[in-house]
Amino acid sequence: MSREKLIRVFGPGVAEAVTQPVDPPLLTTREGWDLAASRRLAPLKRADWAPKGTEVGPRDPRLMYHAEMLPVVTPALWRGLLDARRQLRKNRFRSIGRATDMIIDGDRGTGKTTLLVQIGRGFQGLIESDLGSDPNRIPVIYVTVPPERESNLHWSLPLAEFLGLNHTLNPDDRNRRTADMTEAVAHVMRQAKTRLVLIDGINRIQDNEIAAAFSYFEALQDRTNVTFIFCGTGAREIVHEARYDKRRKNLPDVVKGKTYFSDLPMLWAGVIPYGNDWHSVVQGFEEDLCLYDHKPGTLLKLSKYLHQRTGGYIASLSDLICQAAQEAIETATENEPEAITKRLLDDIRIGRGDSR
Repeated sequence: MSREKLIRVFGPGVAEAVTQPVDPPLLTTREGWDLAASRRLAPLKRADWAPKGTEVGPRDPRLMYHAEMLPVVTPALWRGLLDARRQLRKNRFRSIGRATDMIIDGDRGTGKTTLLVQIGRGFQGLIESDLGSDPNRIPVIYVTVPPERESNLHWSLPLAEFLGLNHTLNPDDRNRRTADMTEAVAHVMRQAKTRLVLIDGINRIQDNEIAAAFSYFEALQDRTNVTFIFCGTGAREIVHEARYDKRRKNLPDVVKGKTYFSDLPMLWAGVIPYGNDWHSVVQGFEEDLCLYDHKPGTLLKLSKYLHQRTGGYIASLSDLICQAAQEAIETATENEPEAITKRLLDDIRIGRGDSR
């Protein structure tokens, strides 16, 4: 399956492609999510570049583009999108029992949220392509774990915020008291044909909150028939504990003592070892650069150096290349080419033990 089909291509029902917005969209709102989901994931056309030598302003399109660039197909992204597509295709037309949820786990900086968002974008594109455009349909909800998680009220609020529901009991109340929005959320999700809920930052749930949180998810799932995808470092253990460990004494003997870590599909995001996969990722970044003087193959020749600098973490690699590309655009002169060089990369500071 090609990169185009996995990441970039959407059906005719999806909103017209847009360029990078002036302000990054807030994914936890419906408007922000739809804007991100409809954005064309492709490098800027050369015809849209400012002429070489033009003074670069703070909102130059190429500066904005290189702040994030495009999702490069790492092994985790490739496999995760493929597995999710198969699972969601199956879940979509099942009516008996709960849909099979999924888990995205891995170390920090390995691309978990990127995978989560791309799964959501792809599913929304599939629905729009199949059923056509409908302003009342909300196929995907993206939320992060709320700062307070003691009750159903707290869990209902990020969902209500995404759906644009007013959850304030009395707007004039100085304390801005809020109501448990579960009933309203479930009703809107059913009416809007929501089928996928993305929960990011699941690692923020504390041990004593796990049982209540997942009881809430299961109750909501029973009423809406949605699929949940739980994303965060340690998500596997968190979900497994919620489903079994606290209730193991009540399980049938045939189930007790099982050693599997999860009975749900696991989508792993890991460090990329040095080798062909790493070279492919570096090449992906290089192909998406929009720099006047960058010579193809330059980054690929620095592949080992880039791995040493980043430890194989995709987030660190993206941070390094994006900063270097922006710096190359801003500092280019007649004597200084607009290109990423090792000298420029050496001057960029990133994390992961990069102490120079």
